[in-house]
Amino acid sequence: MRRFYGWATPNSQRVSILLEELGLDYAVTPVNIRARAQFAPEILALNPYGKIPILVEEGAPPLFESGAILLHLAETHGRFLPAAGPQRATALAWLMVVLTSVGPFTGQAHHWTELAPEKPEVARLHTVALVARVYGVLEQRLAASPFIAGEEYGLADIAAFPWIARHGWAEQRLEDHPALARWFNSIGARPAVRRGMQVPAGARLD
Repeated sequence: MRRFYGWATPNSQRVSILLEELGLDYAVTPVNIRARAQFAPEILALNPYGKIPILVEEGAPPLFESGAILLHLAETHGRFLPAAGPQRATALAWLMVVLTSVGPFTGQAHHWTELAPEKPEVARLHTVALVARVYGVLEQRLAASPFIAGEEYGLADIAAFPWIARHGWAEQRLEDHPALARWFNSIGARPAVRRGMQVPAGARLD
């Protein structure tokens, strides 16, 4: 038995995409973060930080933090991450760019552009500029490479896609980044990505 706890968030969707790409069987427990369900006692028992996604596999302790779950699944099943050598180092470096910059910066920008009750212009400009910078890095990379970490589709692409899908949160336009747009359309056409983006069924962030 494998159970995935998540909602319609980019960090959850990167895990559900990988579960779909690997063709794994899993049950889904929706955790509505807008209703603050992530702080329910049964969720805190799995992750004391009160965050999703969470993955529970039979005979193993609960696993949380999306990057840790991605690495665990990729290494356990031997896919989407080179096993050793320079290619692995490069893949991990680009995965860290996605985990530490694309997601967090876009989330900060979303707060200051839409969610915060007060929206100081200096905060909006700062966070949007951080996202613009990392988009520029990805544009340059993808102009020279079909995928973020190189020649093969991998964890960095899976981790980035749900956040790039929310480019409007950070006032970014994909048409201003043609290589990134090409990559986005290619990844978004994958059947497993389409399925993973719909997990949990009916979940919404608005």
